Amino acid sequence: MSDNPVDQQTQSQSQNTSVQVTIESSSDPALERRIFSNVASTGRQLGRIADVLDILVAAFEHSTNVEPNVAAVIAAYRDMRAEIEREKAARAPERFIDTLEALRSEDPRAYADLLPRLRQWLSEHADNGPSPPPPQAPSS
Repeated sequence: MSDNPVDQQTQSQSQNTSVQVTIESSSDPALERRIFSNVASTGRQLGRIADVLDILVAAFEHSTNVEPNVAAVIAAYRDMRAEIEREKAARAPERFIDTLEALRSEDPRAYADLLPRLRQWLSEHADNGPSPPPPQAPSS
C-alpha cells in the first residue's frame, strides 16, 4: 500500500484476487485506510449492510404490495446474495486447509497437538456423508 493518501488501497481477498478501493475522493483518506485496516474490510462492511438490507426487504415485502419492477430488483438482489453464499461455501474447505497450514508454520506445537484430535474426528465422521447446510436467514 502506498503512503500517498490519494492512492488506492488494495485489500487482499484471497491469495489470487484483490480488490482495489479508491479512497482519493474521501475527505479523510487516512481515516478510510485505518477503517479498512482496523475496523472492517470492504467485504465485512458490505456483508453487514446486506444483512440489514435482508431484514428491511423482508419487512417491506410483508407490509405492502410490491410492484413487479420492485419485485424484480429484490429477486436480483436475492439471487446475488445466494451466489455470494455459494461462493463462500465453495471456498470453505480451502480456507480450512489454509488455516491448518498457517497453524503448522506459525505454531508447530499447537499443530502437533491438534493433529491427533483432527485425525480422530475425521475417522469418526468420514462415512457420515455431507453435513446439512447451515441455517439460512429467513426470506420471503
